[in-house]
Amino acid sequence: MNRDLFGKTKALLRQYSSGAKIPSKEYVKQLSSDYGFGTLSSGTKGSAGYYTYTSIDKIRLIAAVKKELGVDLEFDTYPETKSRKHNSFLYRSEKLNSYPVSRDFILINSIAELRVNQQLMAKSPLSSLGISVKADEIDTVEHPYIVLVENLTLMANLANLILPECLQDALWLYRGDVKPSQQTGTAYQFFRRWQNDPNTKLVCFSDLDPKGIEIAYSSGADYWLSPMDCEAAIAIDLQGIEQDWHNQSDSRLYLQRQQSLPAQCKLAFALMNAQHITLKQEHMLSHGVALQLFDLKAK
Repeated sequence: MNRDLFGKTKALLRQYSSGAKIPSKEYVKQLSSDYGFGTLSSGTKGSAGYYTYTSIDKIRLIAAVKKELGVDLEFDTYPETKSRKHNSFLYRSEKLNSYPVSRDFILINSIAELRVNQQLMAKSPLSSLGISVKADEIDTVEHPYIVLVENLTLMANLANLILPECLQDALWLYRGDVKPSQQTGTAYQFFRRWQNDPNTKLVCFSDLDPKGIEIAYSSGADYWLSPMDCEAAIAIDLQGIEQDWHNQSDSRLYLQRQQSLPAQCKLAFALMNAQHITLKQEHMLSHGVALQLFDLKAK
């Protein structure tokens, strides 16, 4: 699968849910031909028809791309580059077509000590965002919860959050952002690696806005860490003009298309729809908002 088809297919899965009618375009025909994706339905006279796909089609396509390219079609970027270590074995210029060194690393932190690879690592006595470690060198995690964090500020202020008692012993993982040096792919890969671990529960801690709900819903987490009283949190009096609600139309459309949003996600989205107000993680921190775990499997 080349870069162009990869990008168009990623957009297709985001725009069209299973069962939706997809226009019969050339790249969709290629997906059908190359990967057996979807079913073509004949159109009316003069119409080219349309494709639909099932959840099984989606699972098989994602698995095929994973086998071919080594990345997750829904959440990762196209793997066009190699590490500098790899390039240095072949080329005089190790930077040639290489990705940032930081791509292989994740940022992790804890409120107390870190426990990974059967080792105990004391927390720094100084304020810290955590430690940057090579993701594939972590073989075991001895924390009962792993929390994926949307915003970097929170990583240095974990002890100041009002958390459920069970998260005092969690491993906290920074999601990353759009900057090449802090891209999200490696964090998501590491996070989802523990989905089938019976000793580890996955938690997503995101903003209280449409994008934050989308992140939580699509993250693969078991729980969403969000304000205990969603309505009171959104009602916090803040100066300035609300912009994020209006700037997140793509996420709003995404959520509107989901037929089975978890109960708390539905409630939060309904409140936002009514008031056009959002709340960031930094606001939850500075205003001492009590946080709670909500089951992302509860409909």
